[in-house]
Amino acid sequence: MPECRIILDTPGVISAGGIITGKVICNFSSDVPIREIRCNFKGKEKTRIRRGKHTYFGKNVLVDQTQIVAEEGTVPKGIYEFNFTFDVPRQIPSSFSGKSGWVFYYVKAIVDRPLMIDYKHKITLEMSSPLDFNMMREKLQLTPVVYEKDKTLCCCCCASEPITMSLHLEKEAFVVGETARIVVEIVNMSNTNVEELEVSLTRIIECFSEKKGMRSEKVKDVLGVERGSGIGAHGRGTYRINFLIPPTIEVHNFDNCQLIKEQFRFTAEAMLPDIHRNFSTYAVVTLGHIPLTNAQNVPPEYLGIQVHDAERLPHVSDNSCVIV
Repeated sequence: MPECRIILDTPGVISAGGIITGKVICNFSSDVPIREIRCNFKGKEKTRIRRGKHTYFGKNVLVDQTQIVAEEGTVPKGIYEFNFTFDVPRQIPSSFSGKSGWVFYYVKAIVDRPLMIDYKHKITLEMSSPLDFNMMREKLQLTPVVYEKDKTLCCCCCASEPITMSLHLEKEAFVVGETARIVVEIVNMSNTNVEELEVSLTRIIECFSEKKGMRSEKVKDVLGVERGSGIGAHGRGTYRINFLIPPTIEVHNFDNCQLIKEQFRFTAEAMLPDIHRNFSTYAVVTLGHIPLTNAQNVPPEYLGIQVHDAERLPHVSDNSCVIV
Protein backbone atom coordinates (compact mmCIF):
# COMPACT_ATOMS: atom_id res chain seq x y z
CA MET A 1 0.00 0.00 0.00
CA PRO A 2 1.44 3.44 -0.90
CA GLU A 3 2.71 5.71 1.89
CA CYS A 4 -0.06 8.22 1.04
CA ARG A 5 -2.97 8.40 -1.35
CA ILE A 6 -5.97 10.63 -2.04
CA ILE A 7 -9.58 9.48 -2.14
CA LEU A 8 -12.29 11.91 -3.22
CA ASP A 9 -15.70 11.72 -1.58
CA THR A 10 -17.43 12.27 -4.93
CA PRO A 11 -15.24 11.17 -7.86
CA GLY A 12 -16.10 12.45 -11.31
CA VAL A 13 -16.53 15.84 -12.94
CA ILE A 14 -16.06 18.84 -10.65
CA SER A 15 -18.38 21.83 -11.14
CA ALA A 16 -17.26 25.44 -10.98
CA GLY A 17 -18.57 27.03 -7.79
CA GLY A 18 -18.77 23.66 -6.05
CA ILE A 19 -16.59 22.02 -3.43
CA ILE A 20 -13.96 19.28 -3.46
CA THR A 21 -13.91 17.02 -0.43
CA GLY A 22 -11.89 13.94 0.30
CA LYS A 23 -9.24 12.41 2.49
CA VAL A 24 -5.53 11.73 2.48
CA ILE A 25 -4.81 8.19 3.70
CA CYS A 26 -1.32 7.62 5.07
CA ASN A 27 0.10 4.19 5.86
CA PHE A 28 3.35 4.40 7.83
CA SER A 29 5.27 1.19 8.59
CA SER A 30 7.38 3.04 11.17
CA ASP A 31 7.38 6.35 13.02
CA VAL A 32 7.68 9.21 10.51
CA PRO A 33 8.99 12.68 11.40
CA ILE A 34 7.21 15.34 9.33
CA ARG A 35 7.31 19.06 8.77
CA GLU A 36 3.67 18.87 7.78
CA ILE A 37 1.17 17.00 5.65
CA ARG A 38 -0.52 19.28 3.17
CA CYS A 39 -2.96 19.03 0.32
CA ASN A 40 -2.87 21.32 -2.73
CA PHE A 41 -5.62 22.14 -5.20
CA LYS A 42 -4.12 23.70 -8.32
CA GLY A 43 -5.24 24.71 -11.79
CA LYS A 44 -2.94 25.79 -14.60
CA GLU A 45 -2.95 26.69 -18.26
CA LYS A 46 0.03 25.77 -20.39
CA THR A 47 0.91 26.33 -24.04
CA ARG A 48 3.58 24.97 -26.36
CA ILE A 49 4.04 26.62 -29.76
CA ARG A 50 6.47 25.33 -32.37
CA ARG A 51 7.99 27.62 -34.98
CA GLY A 52 10.46 25.76 -37.15
CA LYS A 53 13.28 24.58 -34.91
CA HIS A 54 12.10 26.72 -32.01
CA THR A 55 9.54 25.96 -29.33
CA TYR A 56 7.88 28.64 -27.20
CA PHE A 57 6.13 27.95 -23.90
CA GLY A 58 3.55 29.63 -21.72
CA LYS A 59 2.35 28.89 -18.20
CA ASN A 60 -0.17 30.59 -15.94
CA VAL A 61 -1.63 29.58 -12.58
CA LEU A 62 -5.44 29.74 -12.45
CA VAL A 63 -6.06 28.57 -8.90
CA ASP A 64 -3.71 27.64 -6.05
CA GLN A 65 -5.11 26.58 -2.69
CA THR A 66 -3.27 24.79 0.12
CA GLN A 67 -4.65 23.11 3.22
CA ILE A 68 -2.40 21.78 5.99
CA VAL A 69 -3.94 18.63 7.41
CA ALA A 70 -1.18 17.70 9.89
CA GLU A 71 1.33 19.90 11.73
CA GLU A 72 5.03 19.34 12.40
CA GLY A 73 5.90 16.39 14.61
CA THR A 74 6.43 12.66 14.55
CA VAL A 75 3.59 10.45 13.36
CA PRO A 76 3.64 6.99 14.96
CA LYS A 77 3.41 3.83 12.90
CA GLY A 78 -0.10 3.18 11.64
CA ILE A 79 -2.82 4.13 9.16
CA TYR A 80 -4.27 7.64 9.28
CA GLU A 81 -6.97 9.59 7.47
CA PHE A 82 -6.84 13.37 7.06
CA ASN A 83 -9.88 15.17 5.63
CA PHE A 84 -9.67 18.15 3.28
CA THR A 85 -12.12 20.56 1.66
CA PHE A 86 -11.55 23.06 -1.14
CA ASP A 87 -13.98 25.70 -2.45
CA VAL A 88 -13.89 25.85 -6.25
CA PRO A 89 -14.10 29.41 -7.61
CA ARG A 90 -17.26 30.14 -9.56
CA GLN A 91 -15.43 31.92 -12.39
CA ILE A 92 -12.92 29.29 -13.42
CA PRO A 93 -12.01 27.93 -16.88
CA SER A 94 -13.08 24.53 -18.12
CA SER A 95 -10.61 21.68 -18.46
CA PHE A 96 -9.19 21.61 -21.97
CA SER A 97 -6.69 19.60 -23.99
CA GLY A 98 -5.74 20.91 -27.43
CA LYS A 99 -2.97 20.77 -29.98
CA SER A 100 -0.95 23.60 -28.44
CA GLY A 101 -2.67 24.42 -25.16
CA TRP A 102 -4.02 22.77 -22.04
CA VAL A 103 -6.09 23.72 -18.98
CA PHE A 104 -5.82 21.17 -16.19
CA TYR A 105 -6.55 20.77 -12.47
CA TYR A 106 -5.32 18.41 -9.79
CA VAL A 107 -5.25 17.70 -6.08
CA LYS A 108 -1.90 16.69 -4.62
CA ALA A 109 -1.04 15.33 -1.17
CA ILE A 110 2.49 15.78 0.22
CA VAL A 111 3.98 14.26 3.32
CA ASP A 112 6.82 16.73 3.89
CA ARG A 113 9.68 14.85 5.59
CA PRO A 114 12.82 16.71 6.75
CA LEU A 115 16.02 15.61 5.00
CA MET A 116 14.17 12.78 3.27
CA ILE A 117 12.23 12.19 0.07
CA ASP A 118 8.63 13.33 0.49
CA TYR A 119 5.69 10.98 0.04
CA LYS A 120 3.37 12.31 -2.69
CA HIS A 121 0.21 11.40 -4.51
CA LYS A 122 -1.64 13.39 -7.20
CA ILE A 123 -4.99 12.92 -8.93
CA THR A 124 -6.22 14.85 -11.97
CA LEU A 125 -9.60 16.57 -11.91
CA GLU A 126 -12.05 17.18 -14.75
CA MET A 127 -13.49 20.69 -14.39
CA SER A 128 -16.85 21.70 -15.86
CA SER A 129 -17.53 25.42 -16.10
CA PRO A 130 -20.61 26.22 -18.22
CA LEU A 131 -20.88 29.72 -19.65
CA ASP A 132 -23.85 31.33 -17.95
CA PHE A 133 -25.11 34.41 -19.81
CA ASN A 134 -26.73 35.66 -16.62
CA MET A 135 -23.25 36.07 -15.12
CA MET A 136 -21.94 38.05 -18.11
CA ARG A 137 -24.96 40.02 -19.28
CA GLU A 138 -23.06 43.31 -19.50
CA LYS A 139 -20.56 41.76 -21.94
CA LEU A 140 -23.19 40.53 -24.41
CA GLN A 141 -24.32 42.23 -27.61
CA LEU A 142 -28.09 41.67 -27.53
CA THR A 143 -29.29 44.21 -30.09
CA PRO A 144 -29.34 43.94 -33.90
CA VAL A 145 -26.05 44.45 -35.74
CA VAL A 146 -25.05 44.73 -39.38
CA TYR A 147 -21.70 44.23 -41.09
CA GLU A 148 -21.24 45.50 -44.64
CA LYS A 149 -18.41 45.07 -47.09
CA ASP A 150 -17.91 45.71 -50.79
CA LYS A 151 -15.53 44.37 -53.38
CA THR A 152 -14.57 45.75 -56.79
CA LEU A 153 -13.66 43.10 -59.35
CA CYS A 154 -10.93 43.84 -61.85
CA CYS A 155 -10.22 42.12 -65.13
CA CYS A 156 -7.52 43.16 -67.60
CA CYS A 157 -6.98 46.43 -65.73
CA CYS A 158 -10.67 47.34 -66.03
CA ALA A 159 -12.73 47.67 -62.85
CA SER A 160 -16.45 46.99 -62.83
CA GLU A 161 -19.06 48.23 -60.37
CA PRO A 162 -18.75 46.70 -56.88
CA ILE A 163 -20.42 43.79 -55.15
CA THR A 164 -21.85 44.81 -51.78
CA MET A 165 -22.69 42.28 -49.08
CA SER A 166 -24.47 42.98 -45.77
CA LEU A 167 -24.61 40.49 -42.91
CA HIS A 168 -27.43 41.14 -40.42
CA LEU A 169 -27.77 39.44 -37.02
CA GLU A 170 -30.53 39.88 -34.46
CA LYS A 171 -27.84 39.74 -31.73
CA GLU A 172 -24.35 38.38 -31.16
CA ALA A 173 -24.92 36.03 -28.23
CA PHE A 174 -26.42 32.54 -28.56
CA VAL A 175 -26.56 29.36 -26.53
CA VAL A 176 -25.83 25.97 -28.04
CA GLY A 177 -28.95 24.48 -29.61
CA GLU A 178 -30.40 27.94 -30.36
CA THR A 179 -31.40 29.01 -33.86
CA ALA A 180 -29.75 32.21 -35.07
CA ARG A 181 -31.79 34.31 -37.50
CA ILE A 182 -29.46 35.70 -40.15
CA VAL A 183 -30.14 37.88 -43.17
CA VAL A 184 -27.58 38.36 -45.93
CA GLU A 185 -28.14 40.95 -48.64
CA ILE A 186 -26.04 40.99 -51.79
CA VAL A 187 -26.11 43.73 -54.41
CA ASN A 188 -24.09 42.56 -57.37
CA MET A 189 -23.51 45.49 -59.72
CA SER A 190 -20.47 43.81 -61.30
CA ASN A 191 -20.28 41.94 -64.59
CA THR A 192 -19.52 38.67 -62.77
CA ASN A 193 -21.96 36.12 -61.42
CA VAL A 194 -21.98 35.17 -57.74
CA GLU A 195 -22.09 31.39 -58.00
CA GLU A 196 -23.22 30.58 -54.46
CA LEU A 197 -23.59 32.01 -50.97
CA GLU A 198 -22.14 30.11 -48.03
CA VAL A 199 -22.82 31.00 -44.39
CA SER A 200 -20.69 29.14 -41.87
CA LEU A 201 -20.10 28.98 -38.14
CA THR A 202 -16.45 28.58 -37.26
CA ARG A 203 -14.45 28.28 -34.05
CA ILE A 204 -10.93 29.64 -33.68
CA ILE A 205 -8.80 28.64 -30.70
CA GLU A 206 -5.64 30.69 -30.31
CA CYS A 207 -2.77 29.82 -27.97
CA PHE A 208 -0.11 32.33 -26.94
CA SER A 209 3.35 31.93 -25.54
CA GLU A 210 4.11 33.52 -22.18
CA LYS A 211 4.90 36.86 -23.79
CA LYS A 212 1.42 37.35 -25.18
CA GLY A 213 1.32 38.56 -28.75
CA MET A 214 4.89 37.52 -29.52
CA ARG A 215 4.11 33.97 -30.63
CA SER A 216 0.72 32.39 -31.18
CA GLU A 217 -0.91 29.48 -32.99
CA LYS A 218 -4.48 29.23 -34.26
CA VAL A 219 -6.66 26.19 -34.87
CA LYS A 220 -9.81 26.74 -36.95
CA ASP A 221 -12.80 24.38 -37.12
CA VAL A 222 -15.95 24.71 -39.23
CA LEU A 223 -18.93 23.75 -37.04
CA GLY A 224 -21.79 24.19 -39.51
CA VAL A 225 -22.57 25.45 -43.02
CA GLU A 226 -25.69 26.68 -44.84
CA ARG A 227 -25.72 27.42 -48.57
CA GLY A 228 -27.85 29.47 -50.93
CA SER A 229 -28.12 29.83 -54.70
CA GLY A 230 -26.09 32.35 -56.67
CA ILE A 231 -26.87 35.81 -58.05
CA GLY A 232 -26.31 36.86 -61.62
CA ALA A 233 -24.41 39.94 -62.77
CA HIS A 234 -26.28 43.16 -62.02
CA GLY A 235 -28.50 41.26 -59.57
CA ARG A 236 -29.67 41.70 -56.02
CA GLY A 237 -30.74 39.06 -53.54
CA THR A 238 -31.80 38.59 -49.93
CA TYR A 239 -31.12 35.38 -48.00
CA ARG A 240 -33.00 34.68 -44.77
CA ILE A 241 -31.33 31.88 -42.87
CA ASN A 242 -32.39 30.01 -39.74
CA PHE A 243 -29.01 28.70 -38.61
CA LEU A 244 -29.18 26.00 -35.93
CA ILE A 245 -26.16 26.17 -33.65
CA PRO A 246 -25.32 22.49 -33.10
CA PRO A 247 -26.26 21.48 -29.54
CA THR A 248 -23.34 19.03 -29.36
CA ILE A 249 -20.46 21.43 -30.09
CA GLU A 250 -17.89 22.09 -27.38
CA VAL A 251 -17.85 25.62 -26.04
CA HIS A 252 -15.04 26.19 -23.56
CA ASN A 253 -15.00 28.69 -20.75
CA PHE A 254 -11.67 30.52 -21.18
CA ASP A 255 -12.83 33.78 -19.59
CA ASN A 256 -10.02 33.93 -17.02
CA CYS A 257 -7.33 32.40 -19.21
CA GLN A 258 -4.46 34.59 -20.34
CA LEU A 259 -2.82 32.22 -22.83
CA ILE A 260 -5.77 30.47 -24.52
CA LYS A 261 -8.65 32.24 -26.26
CA GLU A 262 -11.67 30.96 -28.17
CA GLN A 263 -13.64 32.88 -30.78
CA PHE A 264 -16.75 32.01 -32.80
CA ARG A 265 -17.69 33.63 -36.10
CA PHE A 266 -20.61 33.68 -38.48
CA THR A 267 -19.10 34.20 -41.93
CA ALA A 268 -21.00 35.00 -45.13
CA GLU A 269 -18.96 34.19 -48.23
CA ALA A 270 -19.90 34.91 -51.83
CA MET A 271 -18.41 32.27 -54.12
CA LEU A 272 -16.95 33.78 -57.29
CA PRO A 273 -15.55 32.18 -60.45
CA ASP A 274 -11.99 30.82 -60.23
CA ILE A 275 -10.48 33.93 -61.81
CA HIS A 276 -11.55 35.95 -58.72
CA ARG A 277 -11.06 35.51 -55.02
CA ASN A 278 -14.17 34.78 -52.98
CA PHE A 279 -15.68 37.69 -51.09
CA SER A 280 -16.65 37.45 -47.40
CA THR A 281 -17.57 39.33 -44.25
CA TYR A 282 -18.01 38.01 -40.73
CA ALA A 283 -19.39 38.73 -37.26
CA VAL A 284 -17.80 37.59 -34.01
CA VAL A 285 -20.42 36.00 -31.74
CA THR A 286 -20.47 34.74 -28.16
CA LEU A 287 -21.66 31.19 -27.51
CA GLY A 288 -22.68 29.86 -24.13
CA HIS A 289 -24.63 27.18 -22.31
CA ILE A 290 -27.13 28.85 -19.98
CA PRO A 291 -29.50 31.43 -21.54
CA LEU A 292 -30.56 34.70 -19.99
CA THR A 293 -33.58 34.60 -17.75
CA ASN A 294 -36.39 36.98 -18.72
CA ALA A 295 -34.81 37.45 -22.15
CA GLN A 296 -37.02 39.35 -24.57
CA ASN A 297 -37.78 37.90 -27.97
CA VAL A 298 -36.69 40.10 -30.86
CA PRO A 299 -39.53 40.84 -33.31
CA PRO A 300 -39.27 39.69 -36.95
CA GLU A 301 -38.29 43.19 -38.07
CA TYR A 302 -35.19 42.91 -35.85
CA LEU A 303 -32.88 44.06 -38.61
CA GLY A 304 -33.92 47.68 -38.47
CA ILE A 305 -34.59 47.42 -42.21
CA GLN A 306 -37.44 46.00 -44.21
CA VAL A 307 -36.71 42.37 -44.96
CA HIS A 308 -37.82 41.96 -48.53
CA ASP A 309 -37.49 39.41 -51.26
CA ALA A 310 -35.76 41.02 -54.22
CA GLU A 311 -35.99 44.72 -54.90
CA ARG A 312 -35.93 45.58 -58.58
CA LEU A 313 -33.21 47.93 -59.73
CA PRO A 314 -32.68 49.32 -63.23
CA HIS A 315 -31.34 46.45 -65.36
CA VAL A 316 -30.98 44.25 -62.27
CA SER A 317 -32.07 40.63 -61.94
CA ASP A 318 -33.72 39.44 -58.71
CA ASN A 319 -32.97 36.59 -56.38
CA SER A 320 -34.22 35.68 -52.94
CA CYS A 321 -33.68 32.61 -50.83
CA VAL A 322 -34.98 31.31 -47.52
CA ILE A 323 -32.89 28.66 -45.78
CA VAL A 324 -34.54 26.93 -42.83
